[in-house]
Amino acid sequence: MDQILSLVTQYTDKRHEDDFIDRLNFQYTSYVFALSALIIGYNTYFGTAISCWTPAEFKKGWVEYTRDYCLIENTYYVPIEDPNMPPERYREERELTYYQWVQFILVFLAFLFYLPYLYWSTVNWWSGLQVKAVVDEACKLDKTDVQSREKQIEKIANHLKKYIDRQGRKSPIPFIPNAIGRNWVSFNYVLTKALFVVNLMAQMILIHFFLGFDIDDFLSLRVGFGSNWIANGIFPRQTMCDFEVRKKGSIQKYSVQCVLSMNMLNEKIFLALFYWLLALLLLTIWNLVSSFEHFFRDSSRKAFVSRMLSAGGHGSTDDDAGSQSDEKVPLVERPTNYTNDYNRALSINRDVVVVLHLIAKNAGDNVCQNVVSVLFKKLSEKSQ
Repeated sequence: MDQILSLVTQYTDKRHEDDFIDRLNFQYTSYVFALSALIIGYNTYFGTAISCWTPAEFKKGWVEYTRDYCLIENTYYVPIEDPNMPPERYREERELTYYQWVQFILVFLAFLFYLPYLYWSTVNWWSGLQVKAVVDEACKLDKTDVQSREKQIEKIANHLKKYIDRQGRKSPIPFIPNAIGRNWVSFNYVLTKALFVVNLMAQMILIHFFLGFDIDDFLSLRVGFGSNWIANGIFPRQTMCDFEVRKKGSIQKYSVQCVLSMNMLNEKIFLALFYWLLALLLLTIWNLVSSFEHFFRDSSRKAFVSRMLSAGGHGSTDDDAGSQSDEKVPLVERPTNYTNDYNRALSINRDVVVVLHLIAKNAGDNVCQNVVSVLFKKLSEKSQ
């Protein structure tokens, strides 16, 4: 039991290795799918998932047997306006085989949302930059003890500076190409967001495949909020069920009409989940594009670091070519005999910018600018 609680706690605790869109994918959406599976499962096994119109000769036990059998062995859909029953060889082809598995499919889909994040949390420290530890430390800064807070910020800045100093032309990870290894954290962070996009598109396709839809109806799910799902056979309310009963050495066949009340719940949940996925897909694509621009476009990366430096009272000097003078009065005293340190700080590794970005998203811009300010001083001290 303790192991289960530990696993749940590890899954639900905030790890600070992500932004809000990431958590919206792997955490909150997983919760939504798991909750949907729980509701459907409870309705299936403890509610009244199906009711059948049985012959008058059926007693109470027979009625319960009919209901349980039809729920387990599948029903098939025949349009209510069609007075003719299809031949027996075609009835099996029309069986609705999915509704008993809906809750299990939703649990599986919820797990798929966690896989990209599981990959990210597994590989982001391979280059030696401890992303989780650094961002966690930034989020746990002491707000009452100034000296303790300064020591924690100093510890974070030291780790980032050591990582910058270790950066070379070769990949720090064996068998990884230099172009990827030297930007390991930023590459995998953007890759994780791309995996979220792939996962969302795959799940939308999987829902179509699971329900037997045509690919042409991908975006519309063949229906909308104003469509009639009863008439198109996707989640029909009324179905037919065939079963046999042995009576005194003979086999008696019955065909009964059933009401799948669970399908009223299924259709609403699936429709809401589908449009949730569609909205989340658009948000995640936007997040992927903006992240790629922030970390792999030099001007965006430098603008972010420059904003943090300016907030900490560090502006460009007159000796820095191509940079603008600082219009703010420095909030802290800074060295006056450095020339290229400002430009060096603006050009720090993409991986460090990713960590600073996560600090800003999880701990706040104020903490981020404090870390950048101390890191800038350390880079300046080395060059003197």
